[in-house]
Amino acid sequence: MRGGGGFTLIELLVVIAIIGVLASVVLASVNSARLKARDARRIADFRQLQTALAFYFDKYGRYPNETPVATNPWSDNFNNMAQQLVTEGFLSSVPRDPLSATGYSYYNYLGSIGGLLVVGLEAIPATTVGPYGSCRPFGANWCSSTQASTLYCLCNSY
Repeated sequence: MRGGGGFTLIELLVVIAIIGVLASVVLASVNSARLKARDARRIADFRQLQTALAFYFDKYGRYPNETPVATNPWSDNFNNMAQQLVTEGFLSSVPRDPLSATGYSYYNYLGSIGGLLVVGLEAIPATTVGPYGSCRPFGANWCSSTQASTLYCLCNSY
């Protein structure tokens, strides 16, 4: 009678397969958590910007960038507006999208909506109402109340 202390090839393959399945489940949930964390950061940045814009409006009676700047009015206006808020001391630094360098947009709709902040979120399904707290001021455009999208919009009304 032989007393083998090792594992058979079948036992090793079964264990490796189980570890592989568990690893794929863990990686899928970690990726979902990363998406949600980036979205939470974007929303937190926008809440901070909304407060800084309110301070700016309180001081000057208007929002920054009443006319578009540069050639790309959405991201260029955002960078210019955020830099003005930093210069005024209402923000400590210009917020950046956690995934891309040009992820945030801003436009000042003078006389109608006011300062509109826009960013696309990753971890939500496309809806016509947007995530909680989002405003959809337009009827048929990129921050629409009628077209489904993943855009998160914050309106700073006049």
